[in-house]
Amino acid sequence: VVTGASSGIGEAMAREYAKAGAKVMMAARREEELKRIAAEITTAGGKVAYCACDVVSEEECKNLIAKSVEVFGGIDILICNAGLSMRALFDECDLKVLHRLMDVNFWGAVNCVKYALPHIQKSKGSIVGISSVAGIHGLPGRTGYSASKYALTGFLDTIRVENLKKGLHVMT
Repeated sequence: VVTGASSGIGEAMAREYAKAGAKVMMAARREEELKRIAAEITTAGGKVAYCACDVVSEEECKNLIAKSVEVFGGIDILICNAGLSMRALFDECDLKVLHRLMDVNFWGAVNCVKYALPHIQKSKGSIVGISSVAGIHGLPGRTGYSASKYALTGFLDTIRVENLKKGLHVMT
């Protein structure tokens, strides 16, 4: 399962994994883009499905995971890639922007992991969080982005520790 799969890194991952033989469930808000990419991957011989999903919505994430299990019989890997960026000094930034960054970059991953975790524990699979150097070191003009990626890193570090003896792999 790859979130944020309608463009950028997520689209590239979906294409590469399908090319390598993986069964890929693509998720993003832009259903028409997902449909177009899925058709191209299928034409190239890949196994792919898609599900329109705004990761900010817990219910849509629950549906994404359920559809992934229904279509492919389980989940081996969840890649939490959906994300937003921002550039503004904190004293010039609207707090609504920071709330939106946290909703997508942090809570989006939390929502997906919550429902995928039992399936990935069963398969002894992997959870991958796409972060940034800004999630390790604060960068000027990236207050909200850095905060959201630090939160993602801390969340996934904790999921890793909580699942050390269950065969689950967590990568940030």
